Amino acid sequence: MNKNNYNVSNTLFALEQFSKKTRQDLHKIPELSGREFKTAKYCYDLMKCFGYTIKSYPDYTGFTADLIIDPTKPLIAFRADMDALAMPDLTNNEHSSVHEGCAHNCGHDVHMTVALTAANYLSQHQHEMHANVRFIFQMAEEDMRVPGADKMVELGCMEGVSEVYALHNNAAQDTGTIALTSGVISSWGTTWTLDVYGVSAHGSTPQKGQDAIREMCRIIDYMDYIVAKKTDPFSPAVFTCGMIKGGTIPNAIAAHAQSQGTIRAMDKETDQILKNSIQEIIARSEAGGFKTTVSDATYPAMENHPYAYQRIIDAAGKFLPSENIETNIRPMTGSEDFSYMINATKDRKGAMFFLGSGNKAKGITNYLHSNPYFVDDDCLLVGAQIFVNLVID
Repeated sequence: MNKNNYNVSNTLFALEQFSKKTRQDLHKIPELSGREFKTAKYCYDLMKCFGYTIKSYPDYTGFTADLIIDPTKPLIAFRADMDALAMPDLTNNEHSSVHEGCAHNCGHDVHMTVALTAANYLSQHQHEMHANVRFIFQMAEEDMRVPGADKMVELGCMEGVSEVYALHNNAAQDTGTIALTSGVISSWGTTWTLDVYGVSAHGSTPQKGQDAIREMCRIIDYMDYIVAKKTDPFSPAVFTCGMIKGGTIPNAIAAHAQSQGTIRAMDKETDQILKNSIQEIIARSEAGGFKTTVSDATYPAMENHPYAYQRIIDAAGKFLPSENIETNIRPMTGSEDFSYMINATKDRKGAMFFLGSGNKAKGITNYLHSNPYFVDDDCLLVGAQIFVNLVID
């Protein structure tokens, strides 16, 4: 990419224009987890243009980009996730998705743009930096079944990193505000898939079969009971079945049913209770003559380190009024694989904050994964400034 194609000037107006163009460009080309080919190339080309040292990983779309000012100084990392959701884009504007059935309805285009804008600025202000910096462009945050942060950690994206930070936009929160807490900020999260195999029979003679759909319903119903009666009411737990399918024709007992869903918990003990309960429940199905298989993938709970938490507050406090920095918020029951990166640093020095990307005056108040999903582009420089303030004097 030729630098003439992008204005890398560090003036506020130029950065504002750069950030809006970049976010809208990325919004047009959403891609699913592990298939972020155009998205990764867009980010890669810009980071190369800014003079960063790039490390790619064969067979994966994720990459890292380093700016090393002094090898003896600490290395601070920022994560930007790249994937989108399998949803139509209903924004219906000039930068709507050109990829049918795929949209940035979680706002990862915001996350990438904040990182790219901060990287743009830092490349022009290296003399002000007190630390080296690494930007991690991560694949596959949305789909637990696809290698994401865990794989990137395994491939070495956290080598040498002393602190790591990330943000998540929130259009239900006003632009110009941030929110965070120390300690647990997101739940343990597990995506599960359960298959139940019975025996098919004609619908007029159900006694000759074993109804896989009926058995699946029993399992799902009993898991709701586990949450209600077997977990500590002061430790939040959520069981969700989001998909179920089974059978082939209306006048036959189904020989197979499959369901998929999630379980979420705020502590490891509750997470284990839910997982053990699934195994105990399906063991009863096995004892009744059904065959079952279950698979799952888990994100650990994300815990903001007190030191990193305070660093974000200090960085934001350099330009945001104190009333715009909400601390000690309730943890979200959603899950985040950024936890793998925090856990990979020495002493787990890492933290995430929520960046307000909404604007009531503009009618932007939607929640994550809603459709249509709008963001206020004025939030981009707010997030970028916080990243920048974490590495400059």
